[in-house]
Amino acid sequence: MNKGIFSLIAGVLRAGRCWPLIAIACYGIVLFVGLHGYLVWDATGAILGIAALFFTASFNTSERGSTRYFFIALVFLLLYLLVPAKTFLCISCLCGCLFMIETFYGRMNFLPVLVLVMMTPLFEYAVNIFSFPIRLALTGWAGSAIRITGQEVSVQGNMITCNGNEFSVDPACMGLQMMVTASLCGMILMGFYQQQYKKVLDIWWVLSLLAGVILLNVASNLLRIIFLVWLNIMPGTVMHDVTGIMCLILYVIVPLLLLTQWMVRKYGKPLQVHRKRYVLRSAVKLFLLNMLLPAVLLIVFIVNKPREVGHQVLSHVPAMPGYVVQSLPGNIISLKNDTLLVYIKHIPASYYTDHNPMICWKGSGYEFYKVEEKLVGGHTIYTALLQQEKDKLYTAWWYDNGLVSTSSQLQWRWDVLLGAHPYSLVNVTAGSEHELRMAVCEILNKRCLSVYL
Repeated sequence: MNKGIFSLIAGVLRAGRCWPLIAIACYGIVLFVGLHGYLVWDATGAILGIAALFFTASFNTSERGSTRYFFIALVFLLLYLLVPAKTFLCISCLCGCLFMIETFYGRMNFLPVLVLVMMTPLFEYAVNIFSFPIRLALTGWAGSAIRITGQEVSVQGNMITCNGNEFSVDPACMGLQMMVTASLCGMILMGFYQQQYKKVLDIWWVLSLLAGVILLNVASNLLRIIFLVWLNIMPGTVMHDVTGIMCLILYVIVPLLLLTQWMVRKYGKPLQVHRKRYVLRSAVKLFLLNMLLPAVLLIVFIVNKPREVGHQVLSHVPAMPGYVVQSLPGNIISLKNDTLLVYIKHIPASYYTDHNPMICWKGSGYEFYKVEEKLVGGHTIYTALLQQEKDKLYTAWWYDNGLVSTSSQLQWRWDVLLGAHPYSLVNVTAGSEHELRMAVCEILNKRCLSVYL
């Protein structure tokens, strides 16, 4: 009897050695199952991200057992309980992984944290959305630069017409999505030169270098647009892609090589070598925290999953004379008549995505042309031409909360943070420019949609 109990206890202790695998399994379930569809695994981004983590990660083995990431993970887990946004779940899960890594390998530097931020969908989403005004500005600058050479150039929104050929500067051919690639390359170079010179940069120099990456990428894209239009290189050709890659290498990677090396050599601080090794005295405490966090994370994910707002349908939607009103999944209201199609897409909070029409309509097979910011009825909105083969539609969109309408991402997010009524994205589509303008003026001036906002 005693021998059987002793064998059972010994078996439990042996199994206890595998607790890191159990914790990793919990994090894996949350990342690959719970965040499926949120995390977009791009081959190039994943390879660069792994390389960046390898070059940037370093550990201070004299300071083990830090609990900073445990508390950060706990805070975002509580936020996820209150508002089931997948961004909170993702941050909590990643911080839990960092906490477990620091338990075994020592206090980690901050560069890998920046790399993980760059690999998240939130970073790419922010780049694509908040760089939209930059795209329009670059189109105008490129048109002005080409006009200096004496060629006939006209610019309308994101469209450049040069010698009778039209070029659409949209996100697909713009190259600003290379911001993630350029940023990860910058982190790889930073980690490489820090290892080579045995020096580390302060966070302010790191942020300054990342700001330089942004400026170089914007300049590279401007030159790319000029070359494509000036040399009449059409989309879909091999040279179109080659031009983008060459601009990235020549105007971003090469300057980064020189800039990063100079910055690390001049402003880097000598890396401190710690001879003593910290003895992990509170192993039980860290063991309990490392087991508790992934278990709670998994339970919260399972319990909180039905509360996700992506599939919610609004009930009791008021009718509107002359329109067929329909409630769609994702808190979206559709109003339709013989000439207009209106979507009202409710945005729960300032940190949510905004159902951008440039994503939604592209999913329906339409391409965006002549995207520009216009003043209609005293209100600033975005307008665009949608085209699918021979089918043409005219669309406009803005953000509205019933009291304020704006085209600025920063304005509506800041207003909500300060306590304003939540905004909705209003997207109006018509068969002609005249019908669209008349409808937008009526909606904005008469506040016809206030009952839905």
